[in-house]
Amino acid sequence: MKNRIETRQIIFGVYEKGHGCDSYVGYFKFENDAKKELKSQMNRLKEEYGTSDLELKNDRVVKVDGRTEEIFFIIHPIVLR
Repeated sequence: MKNRIETRQIIFGVYEKGHGCDSYVGYFKFENDAKKELKSQMNRLKEEYGTSDLELKNDRVVKVDGRTEEIFFIIHPIVLR
């Protein structure tokens, strides 16, 4: 058996944590592109539904209520095989 080093590619999925409708909204090769999508989805919620008090925090979009944060979107790194 030959020794071979496998490098696994990582992609970044933007995941919507909706109320009963959790799903991926996109997959991206680069994390920066996934972060741009987070911002786009946050702005869509603000414009379409008037959702306020949303914040972009590194790898997620959250709504802060006191000391708790409700996650609306989050980036999941996915290892491809």
